[in-house]
Amino acid sequence: MKNVKIVIGANFGDEGKGLLTDYFCSAFPTREKVLNVRFNGGAQAGHTVVKADGRRHVFSHFGSGSFNENNLTYLSSYFILNPMLFVKEYKVLESKGVVPRVYIHKDCLVTFPGDVMINQMVEAHRDKNRHGSCGVGIYETIKRTSNHQKTTIGYIQENFDQLAKMIAGTIQLYVPQRLDELNTELTDSEWELIRNETITENYIYDLGFMLQHTEIVDNDIIKEYDNIVFEGAQGLLLDADNIEYYPHLTPSNTGIKNAIDILSGVDACDLSICYVTRSYFTRHGAGLFKTECDSTDLKPAGLRDKTNQTNAYQGNFKYGYFDVAAFQHSVEKDLGFLNRTAAVELAVTHLDETDGYLILDSEKLEVADLLKIMNLHAGYTSYGEKAEDIQGTVLCHQYAARHQY
Repeated sequence: MKNVKIVIGANFGDEGKGLLTDYFCSAFPTREKVLNVRFNGGAQAGHTVVKADGRRHVFSHFGSGSFNENNLTYLSSYFILNPMLFVKEYKVLESKGVVPRVYIHKDCLVTFPGDVMINQMVEAHRDKNRHGSCGVGIYETIKRTSNHQKTTIGYIQENFDQLAKMIAGTIQLYVPQRLDELNTELTDSEWELIRNETITENYIYDLGFMLQHTEIVDNDIIKEYDNIVFEGAQGLLLDADNIEYYPHLTPSNTGIKNAIDILSGVDACDLSICYVTRSYFTRHGAGLFKTECDSTDLKPAGLRDKTNQTNAYQGNFKYGYFDVAAFQHSVEKDLGFLNRTAAVELAVTHLDETDGYLILDSEKLEVADLLKIMNLHAGYTSYGEKAEDIQGTVLCHQYAARHQY
């Protein structure tokens, strides 16, 4: 029977999904292949993994289990490709001793250079009213492929010699229309950048590189592997359908919905779902943040995140108290998409920063107490940034069977 794990961030992202994904991928014997599936979002995800030998990487286009030699990445049809960032990250991983092995679903959407530039330029023109985008063109890719030309990787592979014409047509016909919709007038220098032929030439090289270093497949690839780890991106509170936080959301389903759909062709598997949270909340980007506080309210000396730095599009990395009600509601809502038996688990990270407690607005909460609130029997706790710092590996099959999850 297949062993399947789904890793889901339960908050606004940055919960520790990369850490837990690496931990689960590392748990399989090295002689057994592990398929690490990315099933939402795209290059805007940044999942940090630190290995015992000191190697550190923020995974974006590749599965966070990629430091393990038996790991293969599968970018499912829900993943949005960015060839420019793919090549850059591929070469960085090579320098760290990793030669990624990657499957790409033929229906993956592909970001064009114009998608990224529209995203960044429009955000800059919004000034103080920015949406908090990561600036890599995810939403603009979805809009263009919905309204102009649906460029999937499979289509581009079959029509690679027409790629330059596709991009030129987009710049000529679609970009002006999209900028009108966004009520944005670009400067001459911005238009010059969008029309820059060297950028197009470099992009075509990058896309060719990506095709040469990956294998285009369909969902049947799932059937070929017995060990599968699904790696979610962003968090449940940023789900595209979470209207309470509109419009500062990510344009994808961040919970189990996509993963369960990918598994629809698998008759039986030993499935467990792990919801990940820090011992406090964080948010990078604009939008509602009910429990926002200063990091010194969580730890007297303050906190500093190594991965999430202040940038031009998302702004400052923000901290907040742990919100039990929001956490419980988002997890229970997400489990509504579950249509087969599964164990449900909890993982709490960054406990080394908060003396082993979850930090609420007016009190501290032990992990055991949160497990009781969630009606879970066991979970995982992390007191550091490496897989070796994680404790607790008991699965929750009794809970799953009793509730028919």
